[in-house]
Parts: sequence; structure tokens; C-alpha cells
Amino acid sequence: MTERPTETLRVSRVVPATRERVFRAWTEPEQVKRWWTIGEGWSTQSAEIDLRVGGKFALGNRAEGGQVVLITGEFLVVEPPDRLVYTWRFPGSEPAENKVTVEFRDNGGKTEVVVVHEQASKEMAEGAVAGWTAALRSLASALGAET
Repeated sequence: MTERPTETLRVSRVVPATRERVFRAWTEPEQVKRWWTIGEGWSTQSAEIDLRVGGKFALGNRAEGGQVVLITGEFLVVEPPDRLVYTWRFPGSEPAENKVTVEFRDNGGKTEVVVVHEQASKEMAEGAVAGWTAALRSLASALGAET
């Protein structure tokens, strides 16, 4: 079996809220459903989050046309309000499982959110950057920033 080349992606944005507030928005299911998106025209229909090492998450994303995409994973590191590390399974992606690290860095009452997505296939990389950019824009908007 030949291994496909992978990339490490990095996307960041400053969000107008404290690290604690941003961490809660990222990890509490009802809050996640308000802002999480994988791109234009997508909404989050369901969010299940078992926030502990070994706990699982599932995000049900629906396109305007009705297509549902389920993103799943397992938490490897949970350090509130500083950092999360989890596996990431997106249907159809190769390799089947990626790793995502999210850091919440204090920025004078605001928070810089840094997402590092490892092991993304080259084919998936452009879409993943666009998806993370859309998600961070939506998070900032939900917490009070202009888009």
C-alpha cells in the first residue's frame, strides 16, 4: 500500500472574547450548533461532545440542498482553556483519520484561535483551509466580531 502525501495546515483568527468564553463556545454542544460551519451554505444540525480524554465528538453538518456530512473524532488532549487535540474523521478523506490541535491564546482580552490540522491529504488541503477559515469567521461573528 502506497502512502499518500499529506500536509499540515495552519489557520488562525483573533476572536473578541476571553479564552474561557471561546473555549466554551468551541466545546459546548448548544453553542457549537450556533456557529460551527464547514463552509458557505452549511449549518450544524447536531453536536455531540464528550469533553474528556478518550471522549468522542460528532458534528452533523447539513448543506442547503440537504446533504448531511458527519465529522467525528476522539479527544486526545483536553486542557481548558488553553488547548484541545483530537482526531478528525471527514467522510471520504484520505488518510481516513487526521489530527487537529486547537490553541486558545490570550491576546489582551481577546483570543487568538490557532488551528493546526495534520495529515490532511493534498487533495483535501484547499477545502480544509477554506472550511477552517469559514468556521473561525463564524465563531468570531457569533462572539461579536465583524466579518
